[in-house]
Amino acid sequence: MVDLPRTDIVLGLLREPDGRVWAELRPDGKHLAGLRAFPGGKRVDGETPRAALVRELDEEIGIRVQRARRLITLDWDYPDRHLRLIGFEVTAWAGWPRSVEGQALLAEPLDRDTRGDWLAAMPSANRGLVNALVLPRCIAITPPVGIDGLTAWQARIESYLHSLPAPMMVNLRPGSATTNVDLPWPALARAVLAAGHWPVANPASGHPWPKGLDPRVGLHLNHGRLMSMRAEEVWETQVCGHLVSAAVHDRATLARAVDLAVDLVIVSPLRQTATHPGVSGMGWAAFAQLAAAASMPVYALGGVGPHDLPCVWRRGGFGVAAISAFW
Repeated sequence: MVDLPRTDIVLGLLREPDGRVWAELRPDGKHLAGLRAFPGGKRVDGETPRAALVRELDEEIGIRVQRARRLITLDWDYPDRHLRLIGFEVTAWAGWPRSVEGQALLAEPLDRDTRGDWLAAMPSANRGLVNALVLPRCIAITPPVGIDGLTAWQARIESYLHSLPAPMMVNLRPGSATTNVDLPWPALARAVLAAGHWPVANPASGHPWPKGLDPRVGLHLNHGRLMSMRAEEVWETQVCGHLVSAAVHDRATLARAVDLAVDLVIVSPLRQTATHPGVSGMGWAAFAQLAAAASMPVYALGGVGPHDLPCVWRRGGFGVAAISAFW
């Protein structure tokens, strides 16, 4: 296999105080003409990513960056080249974004409700960047249904929702005890949404995704669904507005998640946990390798909590997922 040359692309994700985000329209005659793109360009040899960002945004849209933070770094392969997309969230700048190179510019709201419109208007390579602008940094995975049954489990989950710092993603995972039970997915999703969070349905292994849910409800691929679901099924789900997450444990499952173009992955186990006492954690080095090869936001799971976010960010991850840290 031939190693493709790697090109670093720095991108400015300019967010206005009212939540609008700036983009440019690719002009006719250019690659991906007519689609939206975030302003930016190639990092040259010897240039730091931030210096490249400052230079590119000055040259391309005529602004001087004053405040920017590195939001996410993603890998993306084309047949003839390998790109590393380095996205900076820019929240303060001098000057007004203007067309220096003849491209049209726009600023429109980007949030959970408009995410689908942005994704439909941008190249596939930018999916991870769009998601990084709207996804929360923490995922609260529910504990499984216990011996007290489904009704008690549901009541416990709903009672805790308002104590979770909003917004947060809530992965509704009832576990294997509900294999022969019809779960009230719409009611669970409504409760999570009402508390200001982002619900994700994660049925027990062997169960299909629930149908007819609010488009704001995400759907999770556990290992079985990840390996068996067709890319067309995932795409059709995303076109309907649903976010799709996936469980990843190694290079093979990450490659499968990339092939399916999921919106985020949860990498586990980082450390050994009480819920899986016989499984050793992969450690930070292995996590960093997986994060570096991902084309979507990567969350760490297994013995981590919100206090581990700086460690996750230093290893190229986006956020954390946990059970005991939140419930």
